[in-house]
Amino acid sequence: MDEDVGLGSLELSYAENVYTVSAFFYNTGAMNAEETRELFITDRYANDTTEIEIIEIEEGFAKTRLEIKDKHLNGNNVVMGGCIYTLADYTFGIASNCGPMKCVTLSSNIVFNSPGKGKYLYAQTEQIKNGKTICNYSVKVTDDNGKLIANADFIGYRS
Repeated sequence: MDEDVGLGSLELSYAENVYTVSAFFYNTGAMNAEETRELFITDRYANDTTEIEIIEIEEGFAKTRLEIKDKHLNGNNVVMGGCIYTLADYTFGIASNCGPMKCVTLSSNIVFNSPGKGKYLYAQTEQIKNGKTICNYSVKVTDDNGKLIANADFIGYRS
């Protein structure tokens, strides 16, 4: 059995002195770009609350955009660090889940280089390592002028 297939259900029945076993299998990973998009647009926090837009997806790569609105600003009138982190984390999640296996974050680190200002923030991934169970990505967050706002490193676990 392939490692990206899991057991969905198992049924055991007995009739006329014969036991019958029926199994239903489902795919636990292996998503193409469109399937990844369909999964990640259901993320209520990133889509409904933060309103992050997915721009581009391919295996191991994603680019997203956030239109800066008043609700994203902190007391200093710049984009809240948590909002910038959400943009980076969401973008990592998309890139690392488009491909052969599911992925969850093991560890992350973000450095805020400049205040988030302007009309848009963009996040784009770079795949550093794509191992069998561990992956490593760098995510750059820039403004609409290309200025580096933050860079984040993510280590993910593939299952």
